[in-house]
Amino acid sequence: MVACFRLRLLSSQFLYYLSCAFLAALVIPGASAKYDTIVASNGEILQRLQDPNVAFIDSNGTIIVYSLTTGEEIPQGLASDGSGSGFNACALAWIVFSFTVGLPLLFLGVRGWRFTTAAAIGLAAALTSWAVFVNTLDNLGVSDVALTVFVLSLFGCGFLLGSLELSRVLGIQILGVLGGLALGIQIVLLGSGLLISDPSIFFVNWLIIGLCGFMCSILVLWKQRFGVLNGCASTGSFLCALGVDLVINRQSGMSRGLRYLMDRNRYHVVDNVFSGYSPPMTTVIILAVSIAVTPAFAFAQHKMFKRPFWGVITQCDLESLNPHDEELPQNEESAATVTSSRVSSAVPETPISEKSLLPSDDEKKLKSRTTTNFSMSHD
Repeated sequence: MVACFRLRLLSSQFLYYLSCAFLAALVIPGASAKYDTIVASNGEILQRLQDPNVAFIDSNGTIIVYSLTTGEEIPQGLASDGSGSGFNACALAWIVFSFTVGLPLLFLGVRGWRFTTAAAIGLAAALTSWAVFVNTLDNLGVSDVALTVFVLSLFGCGFLLGSLELSRVLGIQILGVLGGLALGIQIVLLGSGLLISDPSIFFVNWLIIGLCGFMCSILVLWKQRFGVLNGCASTGSFLCALGVDLVINRQSGMSRGLRYLMDRNRYHVVDNVFSGYSPPMTTVIILAVSIAVTPAFAFAQHKMFKRPFWGVITQCDLESLNPHDEELPQNEESAATVTSSRVSSAVPETPISEKSLLPSDDEKKLKSRTTTNFSMSHD
C-alpha cells in the first residue's frame, strides 16, 4: 500500500514538471523576444517590433529589415501557417478537423475516454509542431498543403499513441493543460492587437495563457474528474469556435490572431507588423460565447455521464467524487449485481420466530397424496 502511494506521488510530481516544461516551451519564445524600432529614412519612428532587428524604409518606400548583430539584410516573406485562403482545400481541411475533434469533446468528452485522451495527445503534437514550423521557416516558407498535411499527420500519430492504455495518465494531464491554454488563448484574442496590445509588454499575453494552463493542470492533479470535465469542455469549445470563425471570417479572424500570437519569425516581421490583428466583431462575439458556454457544457457532461472517465474505477476517480454522490459501476454486469444486492438488502428477511406454524396449501396436498399411496399399498 505504501509502495503504491509513493509510486502515485512520484507519477503526479513527474506530470507536474512535465506540464511546466510544456508551458515553458510555448511561453519562452514570446516572452524572451526583444523590442526594437522601425525607423523611416527621415528618422521618424513608425512602429515598435518584437524582434532583435531594426527596419528602415528607403526612399522608394521599400521596407528593409537588418540584423543588429550581423548588419545584414533579412529577407522578408509571407507568413505561411497552412491555413490556406478562402475556402480552398487547406481551409476546408481545418474546418472539418475543428468540428470533427471539437464536437465530441464538447458534448461527449468525459464519456469517450480513449477518444478523449487520443485527441488530447494528438492536439498537443499538432499545436507544438505547428508553432515550431511557423517560427523556424525561412522567407521562402513551404506550401500550405505541405504544412497542413505534416501537422495533421503528427496529429494522427499522437492520436494513435493516446488511444493506448499506457497513455491514459499522460493523456489526462495533457487534456487539463490544453483546456487551460484554450481558455487563455481565447481571452487574449478578444482584444485588437491581442489583449495586451503594447509591444513592450507583449509577454504579459503569454503569462495569462501560461497561468491558465498551469491552474488547469493543477486542477487535474487535485480533482481529476473536474479537471477532465474542464479540459473537454474548454478544448472542444475552442475548436468549435475556431471552426465557426473559419466559416464566417475565414483567415481574418481567429486564424489571424493565432498567427499573430505565435509567429515571432524574423522573416515574417513585416507581414506581422503591417497586417496586425484586428478581430471582426463576429470573432469577438464567437470568442465570448465560447468562453461563456464552457462551464455550462462541463456541468452538463458531469450530470449526464456519471460513470468514471476511464473504463475502470481508479483511486483518482474515487478521490474526485463527493462522498454523498453515488457513481454507477463501470459495466452492465456489475450494475445488475449492485441492483440485485440493493433489492435483496431492501427486503428484510422474515425471522424464523415470526413464520406461521400452520402448514401451507402445498404441504397439505403433499401429505394427502402420501396418505393415499400408503393406504393403497396396504390394500
